[in-house]
Amino acid sequence: MNRFAAFLLLAATLFSPCSGRAESADAEDVRRLNGTVEALGEGQESLRKQIQSLKDQLEKVRAENAQLRQELAGNRDMVTREQLNQVVEQLREVDRKRAADAEYVKTQLADIARDVNKSLATAVRDPVKDSPKSRGATRTQDPKSVSDAATPPAPEVKLPDYMYEHVVKPGETLGAIITAYNQEKGLKITTAHVMAANPGLKDPKRIRVGQKLNIPEVK
Repeated sequence: MNRFAAFLLLAATLFSPCSGRAESADAEDVRRLNGTVEALGEGQESLRKQIQSLKDQLEKVRAENAQLRQELAGNRDMVTREQLNQVVEQLREVDRKRAADAEYVKTQLADIARDVNKSLATAVRDPVKDSPKSRGATRTQDPKSVSDAATPPAPEVKLPDYMYEHVVKPGETLGAIITAYNQEKGLKITTAHVMAANPGLKDPKRIRVGQKLNIPEVK
């Protein structure tokens, strides 16, 4: 449009009847008008380049914005994955507690079986001593000595010098505590060791929250 206006201006200048320059226009005027037209063309080209540069910058900003959205979406996926990992860890903790409870039950059953065997061994009598010939001698024996001979002495539990101090937490059982120490520290603790290390503990099934227990370091 600028070139067309310049052309009209040139034509009006060259052929205007009011101007005496239509016939006397020299080459200098023509060159001046041509320079004006070229300047307008260069200005239009510079403007076109500026517009193209702005378009390129706009496309770059759009691409960066799209990349940022993708990164934010990826971060949301990572948070979801982290929450899933937490759920998996909680399930593993439940499994560990179940295993500890099973180990405690196994230990208790072994203790009960040992006590039953001990009671059976005490109840069984020697056939020779129970014969009619030996009954009189049996009656003359000291009841205390008979009781001592019939009941085998309880095995002595040797405790190590070092002991851990454990504070009972909610939901913990003695078997679970023993299993946890054996697994984490590579020990070989039994219920008998803990009972010997805690004389005030009469029933291993009755421990209370906040109670302090001595856990011997049995290797």
